[in-house]
Amino acid sequence: MATLQKIRSKGPLLLIVIGLAMLAFILGDAWKIIRPNQGVQYVGTIDGKKISAMDFQSELENYTEVVKFTMQGQELTEDMNNSIKDQTWSMMVRNNLLEKACGALGITVTDAEVRSVIELGQDPVLANTPFSNADGQFDADNLRAFIAGYSSLDRSMVSPDELAYYDSMYKYWLFIENDIRSGLLYSKYVSLINAAIVPNSIAAKESFKNRLERYDVLMASLPYSSISDDDVTLTNSDLTKAYEKNKESLRTYSESRDIYYIDYAIEPSDADRQALLAEINEITTQLEEQTDDYAAFMRRSGSVETFSEVARSTKNLPEDVAARLDSVNANGVFGPYYNEFEDSYTTFKVLGTANGYDSIQFALIQVVAEDEAEMTRLSDSIYTAVSKGADFNAIAEKYGQSGEAQWLGADAYEPASISGDNALYLNKLNSMKKGEVANLKVTGANLILKVTDVKTPVKKYNVAIVKRPVEFSSETSNAAYNKLSLFIAQNTTLDDLKANADDSDFHLLYLPRFESFSNNVAGVAKSHDALRWAFGAQEGEVSNIYEAGNANDRLLVVAVDKIHPKGYLSMDAANSMLYLDALNGKKFDVLKDKLAGKTIDELKSVEGIAFDTIKYLNFTNYAYVASSRANEIAVGPSVSNLAVDELSLPMQGTGCAFVAKKISVENNTTAYDEAAEKLRIQTLDSRQLTSSQQIFNELVIKADIEDNRYKIF
Repeated sequence: MATLQKIRSKGPLLLIVIGLAMLAFILGDAWKIIRPNQGVQYVGTIDGKKISAMDFQSELENYTEVVKFTMQGQELTEDMNNSIKDQTWSMMVRNNLLEKACGALGITVTDAEVRSVIELGQDPVLANTPFSNADGQFDADNLRAFIAGYSSLDRSMVSPDELAYYDSMYKYWLFIENDIRSGLLYSKYVSLINAAIVPNSIAAKESFKNRLERYDVLMASLPYSSISDDDVTLTNSDLTKAYEKNKESLRTYSESRDIYYIDYAIEPSDADRQALLAEINEITTQLEEQTDDYAAFMRRSGSVETFSEVARSTKNLPEDVAARLDSVNANGVFGPYYNEFEDSYTTFKVLGTANGYDSIQFALIQVVAEDEAEMTRLSDSIYTAVSKGADFNAIAEKYGQSGEAQWLGADAYEPASISGDNALYLNKLNSMKKGEVANLKVTGANLILKVTDVKTPVKKYNVAIVKRPVEFSSETSNAAYNKLSLFIAQNTTLDDLKANADDSDFHLLYLPRFESFSNNVAGVAKSHDALRWAFGAQEGEVSNIYEAGNANDRLLVVAVDKIHPKGYLSMDAANSMLYLDALNGKKFDVLKDKLAGKTIDELKSVEGIAFDTIKYLNFTNYAYVASSRANEIAVGPSVSNLAVDELSLPMQGTGCAFVAKKISVENNTTAYDEAAEKLRIQTLDSRQLTSSQQIFNELVIKADIEDNRYKIF
C-alpha cells in the first residue's frame, strides 16, 4: 500500500490536490443502437478478417481509459471521442496487418525482448509515464514496485477513488507494454525490408553528382496564362490522356460520395433575448440579496461559469468580468450587461479579495489513524518535529509517503469548481509564507503542509459570476424546423433543391468525395445520423431533417449526388481534377512550337517570353519562376546532363513551357567514395521508409480493408 501511495504521488498533481475522480466515459448512445434484429455484427474487414462490433468496442473502451488517464480526468469532448474511435481503428488495422506480415515471415517478439526495452528505459513511450524517479527519468524499479503492490492490493482497504486510479494506471501500463511489443515487431519488419535496399554503382555516382554539383541556369519561359482558355479546345482524347497520366493519384481506398446539404443554424429571436434579459435582471436582484450558500445559488442560476470557494487571479476569470472588477466594492454587484462577442448576458458579485500566489512549491504528509484522538496526537507530533527543523522527507518516508516538494500553479486549479476540503486546502496554501509549516484538519485526515517556495504574489478575487448565453427557445426551434420542413416538402428532389435553394433562406452546399470515416457531415457536431443516412442512400435521394450541433442548434438536410466505389475514380468523377492538367497540356502543344529550334538570342524576339536566371540549382531543387508564379521542379533535371551553354528541348512545366541551359557549373571538390555514397543512399532510403510509414502504407494498399464503423459507432 505504501508503495502504491509513493507511485501515486508521482502521478498528476491535480488529482491529489483537488481530488478529481476519473470521469466516467459514456460513448454517446452508440452501443444502444446495436439490436439483434438489425443484423449488423461487424464494423469492418481487415485483409479478410472480419472485425466484430464487440471486439472493436472492447478495444475502444481500453484505449479510452488510457486517454482518460493521460488527460488527468479532463472530460472528453465529441471531437476527442471521434479521434479515439479513429485511432482505435487505425491501431487495429496496423496490428492485424503487421502480425499477419510478420507471422508469414516467422518474425516474433519475445517477452525477454520487451523486458529488455523496459529495463533499458530509453524508449520514448516510457518518458511520460508516472513510473519515474526524482530526476523525472523512467525507473524500472518503480514500475516493478507498482506491479507488485497492485497484484497484492487489498481492494477492500482502498477508497473507490484510489482504486479507480490504480486500475486506470494498470490498464495504462498494459497499453504501454503492448505498444512496446508492437514497436519491436515493426522495427524487426522494417529492418528486414531495409536489408533489401542495395544501391548500385550507377545510382551512387548519379546521387553523388546530383547532390554536390550546383549550376546557374538561364531559363526562357512562356506562361500558360499567355493563352486564353477560350482559344484551346479540349477533346475527350485529351482528358483520357490526362486520366491515364494521373491515374494512380486518382486511386481511392474507400467508397466516397458527392453530397449536397443544407446546414441551417437556429438563431435566437428577439423574444428569446428579451426573455433572457428579464430573467437575468431577476437573478441580479436575488444575487444582491444573497448572503450565504453561493454554490447552491449558482447551480440554480444556470450560469455557464463555474463557482469556486477558492479565490482566483484575474487571468483565470472571464476577460469581461476581470475588466470590470475595479468598478465593484466588496459584496457589490455589477450587471447585468451584454457581451456581443459571446452573445451573452452577465452579472457578478464580488464576495471578497485575498492575497495568493501564481505558483506554490510545497510538501505534504497525509496523517490517517484509527481514531480521532490518535490522528490528532500523531499530526501534532509530526507538526512539532517539522516546525523544529526535522527532515520532512525522512518523516514522510517513515509513513510510506515521498514528502517531495512539488510545484502547483494557479492555472491547474483556479478554473475548476472547488469547495469543501479542497477549497480549505488550497486557501491555506495561498495564505502561507515561504518556509511556513501548517497542520490542517480535513475530513478523515490531517495534512502536514510545508511551503518551500512561492512565485509571484497576486491579488485574487472571490466572485460569483452568472453568465448566460442567449439561447433559442423551443418556439423558435419549432418555427425554424417548420420553415425548413415546408421548403423540403415543396422541393423533394435534388434537382428541385439545386433550382430553388438560392431563392430561399436556405443555402445548398456541395461536398465532394465525402467519406464515412469523417464521423460527421461537413464538421457539424452530432451529425452522425445524417452521415449514416448518406451512406445508406442511393444517388438522387434527399434525406429528412436531422437535428444536429452541440446544442441541437443546426438543422441538416442531405442529398446524395454521386457514389464513387473504392478503386480508381471514373473519368466523369475525375474530370474536374483533370481539366487543368489537360488544358495546360494543350497550351504546351501550342507554346512549344514558339520555343523549339531557336537560340537564346532568337527567343528574345518571341512575344511574351520571360527570362530568369536561377542560381545554385541542382537536380532536386525547385526553381521559382516569377512569370508563371509557380515552383518548377522540372528545370533542374532538364539541364542536369547538358553541357554548359547547351539548350534543352522545350519542357512542360507546372505553370509554363520553357527551355533552359547551364551557364556555369560549380563542382564540389569532395572525392567520390562509392562505399560511403551507397551507405548514404541506403540510410536515407531506410529513414524515409521508416519515418513516412511508407512500409506500413504499402501493407494497407495491398490489403482489403472495409471500414463500416459508421453503421454502429
